[in-house]
Amino acid sequence: MPTRCRPLLGTFVEITVAPEAASAIDAAFGAIARVQALMSFHAADSDLARIRVAQPGECIEIAPETCEVLRIASELHRASNGLFDVTVGRELVRGGFLPRPARGPFRGPFGWPFRGERGATMADIELLEGNRVRCTRPVLIDLGGIAKGYAVDQAIAALRAAGACEGLVNAGGDMRLFGPRRWPVGLRDADGRVRTTIELADCAIASSANLGNRHRRWGRRVTPHIGFGRKPILCKERVSVIAPRCVIADAMTKIAMADRALAGRLLAPHGGQVLAD
Repeated sequence: MPTRCRPLLGTFVEITVAPEAASAIDAAFGAIARVQALMSFHAADSDLARIRVAQPGECIEIAPETCEVLRIASELHRASNGLFDVTVGRELVRGGFLPRPARGPFRGPFGWPFRGERGATMADIELLEGNRVRCTRPVLIDLGGIAKGYAVDQAIAALRAAGACEGLVNAGGDMRLFGPRRWPVGLRDADGRVRTTIELADCAIASSANLGNRHRRWGRRVTPHIGFGRKPILCKERVSVIAPRCVIADAMTKIAMADRALAGRLLAPHGGQVLAD
């Protein structure tokens, strides 16, 4: 089966389909590129940048895709009692995992622009009809914990719409497979080694770890995963989640890193599960 690869979403994205459906791959890459453009933390013209510079209480219209991801994030925020929260951009900037925003009315202690108010959460984002959003407080949104999985789902939808009957989309380990074929999937542990291989069909899987992606900042250890109380999650193991959609698998790995039992309960209605490492 032909496989093509492109750098997208901060990683390498691989798409594999049957030979007769190879022409559908371009449409799938196009769907991923659109999600990247809309939900990039870095791009000055993304929906996230537009939300970042809006004044509290100001309504702005965003793309339907961005609105859908924010709705899913809002539902997970409520279901997880606030554990899953996409307004952790402030903490990720302070931890050195994201760049300082170039625009915004708020200034940090050294005078650089800093959009995001201490104590703001996903609950401060109002999703309105007509794909409009309004933030009641300044927030710094990062969709890095959910948008990659959503992009994979959009690619799968594009492949199916173009006539593909089976295939695989792999965005740096966030993966979804469709069709009857069973695919071997290697699970990369927190130390980077692959010790386990499983076979999957017609589902999504995502994995997260931060053993090799942490450092000391402001006198404490920080990671790119933020848990309850806005404290860094220090997880030594790899966490893998299987779910029907990659957007759910991707987001649930972040919940599972902090509380596997909670993630298991939330996944059960979706037919998903947390894999033991």
